[in-house]
Amino acid sequence: MKNILLIISLLCLLSCCSEAPYEPEWVDAIFIMDDDGSNVTHLIDDSPENVQFTLDDEKIIINRLGGGIWSMNSDGTDVRNLTFKSVGSELPSLSPDSTKIAFSTGDIYTMNIDGTNLQNLTNTPDVQEGYPHFSFDGSKIVYKTRQDSINSIYIMDTSGANKRKIISNSTKYYLYSYPIFNASGDKIFYKYAGLNKGLYSINVDGTNNTLLYEGWAGFSFPSVSADGTKIVFNVSDYIFIMNGDGTNITELVMGGSPMISPDGSNIVFCGVKIMNSDGPGLTKLEYGWDPRFSHNKYNGHYKIAYTGERQIIKDSNKGIVF
Repeated sequence: MKNILLIISLLCLLSCCSEAPYEPEWVDAIFIMDDDGSNVTHLIDDSPENVQFTLDDEKIIINRLGGGIWSMNSDGTDVRNLTFKSVGSELPSLSPDSTKIAFSTGDIYTMNIDGTNLQNLTNTPDVQEGYPHFSFDGSKIVYKTRQDSINSIYIMDTSGANKRKIISNSTKYYLYSYPIFNASGDKIFYKYAGLNKGLYSINVDGTNNTLLYEGWAGFSFPSVSADGTKIVFNVSDYIFIMNGDGTNITELVMGGSPMISPDGSNIVFCGVKIMNSDGPGLTKLEYGWDPRFSHNKYNGHYKIAYTGERQIIKDSNKGIVF
């Protein structure tokens, strides 16, 4: 009898040992690190369209394709759903004081940074509107519209009042995208996908529409330094820098989704790579995409939030927050 029990025990042990071990797998995740590549910290697991810091860097705003806008503390805690409305791949625009978020779901909306006080500023069911962006002083929003075959760029007050068309074009395609104000608020930079496509500037009164650089316009807003003197953009898979008035355009490097640091000294872009804003010092920090600078320095370094990958053990540590 003892021998039979021993045999059964051994069989059970062998059976347990023969079970397939947990399989490792890679999942998308949001990370934060210093701008020299140190202090890499995993925050949460998810695959967002884009992330960005609030002005005080205490929170990170997350745009999930098909999943709305979320927020979390910059240490990965207190993850909150702000809106279930899907905003596509557009980067939601934060007001200069980070108290409001502007975004599009066909109409242009604003809401408080905590998701309260949701307001439909346009309320035009027969018009497709997108790419809202606050002016530097927070008083106006620029955005694009499409109705039937008419594509336009509009400006309005942040209350939704005083809507005014800046430029218009008739075509079946979506031509205008990623419009932003310059620092002084008298000019708009935008990307155009029609004939003579590229990056343009136009005065807010609709005059002096000018092609600054011709080529395929990449999928990201131009990035402006905090003082408005430098603008970084990508066209035809290359990253360029120019003065805040659109002059002195300089080609830097191949890349996408660039962001200039608030002090204008560095540029971070997909890779995750960083370089001096005048071109040299190119360094690959991590593997990932859509990196965004913090607004302030900590111990001499900006923080960088980005999306990357981490390896987990399948079925034992899924770690998916959303």
